[in-house]
Amino acid sequence: MKYFTSSVLILASLALIFVSCVAPQTDVAEVRKAIEEDLQRFVTAFNAKDAATLASVYAADAIILPPNGPRVSGRANFEPFWREMFAIGSDLKLTITHVDASGDLAYEVGSYTMGIQMPAMPPMPDTGKYVAVWKRQADGKWLIVADIFNT
Repeated sequence: MKYFTSSVLILASLALIFVSCVAPQTDVAEVRKAIEEDLQRFVTAFNAKDAATLASVYAADAIILPPNGPRVSGRANFEPFWREMFAIGSDLKLTITHVDASGDLAYEVGSYTMGIQMPAMPPMPDTGKYVAVWKRQADGKWLIVADIFNT
């Protein structure tokens, strides 16, 4: 009986440890809704040329990986980056094609269209794709930690 009781206690302890190590299920629909809301704010800010609001969608230590340009790191560098983008791009539209999440990380895949105006060239449409990695912050808010896009 003594061995049986000890075995039951050991198995119960192992079960509790296992259950506590399993990550809670992430409600992907809820995460997608939060991302969609932030992206609407992002598009509105881009089209209004509001670099401060654009920067606020990113975590302080996030990175942006733009096409044909250097990596942009840290929120302090995001506002100047987006101001440069305002000089050539307008009328941004984003379309989410996929969102998935696990724990405190999520990723989003999508496409974009925008108008491009380069010096000495007629205006032209630009279409492309992007991937953004989002991380839930301590306050529960989702912020972008990595953003890459290309035409």
